[in-house]
Order: sequence, then C-alpha cells, then structure tokens
Amino acid sequence: MIRKIKGKTLAFKLRALAVILVLLVIALTVTAFAATAASTYTVDIYENGAVTRVETAKQDASSILKGMKIEVGENDRLDLSDFTAGQDSSIVIYRYSDISFTAFDKKKAEIAFAGTVGELLEAQGIKVTEDDVVNYPDYTVVTEGMEIEVKKACLVTVVSDGEEKDVRLGFVTVKEAVEKAGVSVGEDDIVSPSEDTTVKDGMKITVKRVVTEERTETEKISYTTTTKESGAFLQGTRQVTTRGKNGEKEVVYLDKYVDGELVESTVKEETVTKEPVDEVVTVGTRSAAVTSVMANGNGAISELSVPSRVKIVNGVPENYKSVVTGKAASYTASAGAGTASGRKVKPGYIAVDPEQFPYGTELYIVATDGTVYGYAIAADTGGFVHNGSGFTIDLFMNTYDECVKWGARDVIIYVL
Repeated sequence: MIRKIKGKTLAFKLRALAVILVLLVIALTVTAFAATAASTYTVDIYENGAVTRVETAKQDASSILKGMKIEVGENDRLDLSDFTAGQDSSIVIYRYSDISFTAFDKKKAEIAFAGTVGELLEAQGIKVTEDDVVNYPDYTVVTEGMEIEVKKACLVTVVSDGEEKDVRLGFVTVKEAVEKAGVSVGEDDIVSPSEDTTVKDGMKITVKRVVTEERTETEKISYTTTTKESGAFLQGTRQVTTRGKNGEKEVVYLDKYVDGELVESTVKEETVTKEPVDEVVTVGTRSAAVTSVMANGNGAISELSVPSRVKIVNGVPENYKSVVTGKAASYTASAGAGTASGRKVKPGYIAVDPEQFPYGTELYIVATDGTVYGYAIAADTGGFVHNGSGFTIDLFMNTYDECVKWGARDVIIYVL
C-alpha cells in the first residue's frame, strides 16, 4: 500500500514538472518576440524635398537605403548628422545638380552642387549682408536647373500722403514695397508704377489717394422756342403767344478727387422736378389792308399829329425802334380829366404799363384787322396793370360808344 502511494506521488511530481517546462518555453518565446519587435525603429529619408518614411531594424544607413533601392551617386552628398542607429532619426540625400549662379550682377556661372543654397553661398565664398538679397532662402535644397541670384538690395522711395519713405529691399514687386513702407492702399487708390512691377534701384513709387463724393445740384432746364404761322396777324409781325418757362431738375454728381484735387465729375442720376414750358412765337402771314394815313392824322382815331420825322407808308411807320404785339382795350373820361403824367385826356394819350412803356414813349398803333389808332404817347397807367386782365395797352376814346365799338382788339405797337 505504501509503495503504491509513493509511486503515484512520483508520477504527479513528473507531470507538474512538465507543465512548468512548457510555461517556461512559452515565456522565453514571448520574450524573444518582444525583443525582436522592440528592435525596429523609424527612419525618415529626405531627398529633393520629398520624404520617405521606413520602419526598419537595420543598423546602418547604407543597408537602409539599399533596402529602399535608393542609390547615392559618387557626387551626391549623404548627410547622416541626424541619423542614429536603433533610434527614430533621419537621413538626408543631397543630389549633385547642375545650376546657374549669379552674384552681385556678375556674369552667370554654370556649376554643379549638392547641398542647400546657404551651403552653396558658403562654398562660393559669398558673404551676404542685411543689404543683400538672395532669391531663395538659405535652407532651400539645390535642385536641377535652379537659377540662384544674389543682389544688393534696391533703394526705392514710396511717396504718399505728402510724405516720402525710403525702403531697402529686392526681388519684390511694387505692391510688396508699398506694404513694407507701411503704406495702406485703398481699393480706388492709384499706385504708379503698377503694383505687379518688379522694383529697381532708385525707383520712385507714388500712391495717390482717390476719394469719390456724391453731390446734388438743382439745375435749370432751359425752355425751347418754336415758331408757328397765323393769318390772324399781319405779315412781318411776331407775337409770343405762349411765354416760355424754364424747368428744374435735381442732378446727382459723383465727384472724383485725386489727392484732394477734383479731376472728374460724372452724372449718377437726374430727376426732373419741374417740366419746362416751351415758348411759342406766332408769325403773321396776313397782308396789311390799311388806308394810308396823312401826316395830319386823318384816317386815324388818334387826334395827335404824326411828327414830320415819322414817315408813314401803307399805314405803318417806315422807321421805328421795335415792334410789340398784344391786346388793346379802350376807355373814356370826362373832357379835361388829367392823366397820371399830367396831360389832359385826349385820343392819342393812352394808358400803359409804365415799366414796359415809360411815360412819354412815342408809339404808333395799328389793329390787326386794319383799323388805325395812329400816333400815340404813353401818358397814363392802365387798370390792366393791377387786375391781370392780360391787356398790353388801353386806348383813350372820346365817347363810350366808340369804346364799345372798339371792344378789345389785337394790335401791333410800333415803338418810335
């Protein structure tokens, strides 16, 4: 019994040992795998501005590049300053490139180089000061066909708002020069030369301020004059039958000022506020049918004698200063009554608007129907002046019946 029990105990111990060995093998395998996985790292390969990232366990740069099938030429330059085996790092490849190089306006040179622009300048013995300008930043990698140029900075003058500012710069446009001078440019401002022009040494750049202002003016609309013919008037007479009146309009202008000086005004809009009235002039076409009047006044209503200096031909004076057409009324008064000018009433002394015909003005009056009033003198003020009846003159008659017979007639007034 006792042996049997001991035998079972031994077998149990052997089985336990086997389990322990299996677990140990698994642990060693996991540890080895973990160690293998931990041995890879990241390498960034820079070439002509492009970046290739690779996960690798290789310990030297040549093996890494070979594994990526990247060849490095005899004249190419391999920069391993940032590469550390086993750690995340980088490899930089500078390709040997044919470029052109010009320094300070000297003759262009065709050279080959591998590296950055800054390294090229150093290799060429070019020392760049703050007044010099290079068309590429120092860190730019030199690539095939690149044209690199070094220049002294340009000195330009920016003129604006009555001030001049000197700016030193290069390889820039006028727009960039103005910005560097701290001058703001409005949408309508005028920059000369144009903003896309490349600056040159000694260039003067001007910025002119443009301001547009709105202005409203009330302006006259002149009336026009038209002429029409009428048989109601004698030939040679002209009468304004419709008085012309000017109209008005509101005009909105856009005034353009350049540096405070008005250079242009354009009409934005017009609004008519009062329409003009055209003037109509009527020209007589009817032939005169009047009886010749003798110098003593026979055949005329007026009792005043025609002065010898006035020659009457076919019922009208041959010589006169001007002609006025209008409408004549008539009036009468007691014998001996006085006029505004002090004369006693008498056919021939007529009432007028003194502002049109001052007292004492000599006239010769003929109705358009051929009736001759004759020689007259402005001696009184007509009532039409105040009542707005539209008459031009008021003719004195001896009797009421004569006034009724005359009524109101269109007349031609010759101013002698």
